[in-house]
Amino acid sequence: MTDLPFRYDPAHAALIVVDVQNDFCSPDGSLGKIGNDVSAAVTMVPRLQGLIDAAHGAGLPVIFIQTLHDETNDSPQWLNRHGEPGKNRSSITCRTGTWGADFYEVGPVAGDLVVNKYRYSAFVGTNLQIVLTTLGVESLLFTGVATEVCVESSLRDGLFAEYYVTLVDDCAASYDQAAHDASVRGVAKNFGTVVSSGYLEGLWAEAPAEAAEQVLAAAVA
Repeated sequence: MTDLPFRYDPAHAALIVVDVQNDFCSPDGSLGKIGNDVSAAVTMVPRLQGLIDAAHGAGLPVIFIQTLHDETNDSPQWLNRHGEPGKNRSSITCRTGTWGADFYEVGPVAGDLVVNKYRYSAFVGTNLQIVLTTLGVESLLFTGVATEVCVESSLRDGLFAEYYVTLVDDCAASYDQAAHDASVRGVAKNFGTVVSSGYLEGLWAEAPAEAAEQVLAAAVA
């Protein structure tokens, strides 16, 4: 696969799916119920499923990032990030063991990996970097919600951890289109590359099937 750009080559890349969970994406989730517009996430998810399928076909590792919140990680600093200490704001999203924390419309299949996170970034307090090192991954392709919060936080930390980073624009979503667009511009200017799912799917479709099988075998060996 030497004819593929290095950062999108299945030999080097992994697809990262951030926080595509009921509370963040479903109209019946906790954020939708308090008035956040989840329509962009609902519209995005079928495109994301197509990209996940293409990644599987090309032999890329697919890593689902799943936010969980409970009494073991609800620190005072986290709960009071918008106010004064002692206010003890309650956390309503992605409570451990609840429907809201379950994946929304997409999810891991055999061979996929799940990394649980407790803050905006998928690198903070998780084993993600160990997983990536074990797989031999050097380039990260980010998708999920919300673009300007958990996706961008994870992408930035990925760059700071010395990975090539890419945002898949049409497979990320926010509750505010302007915020999404600003994040896309910021990533393109300062942190990594921005591509479409169609671009990646086109690249991977050209990859020989036998080469993809070799990459997958190496990743799980």
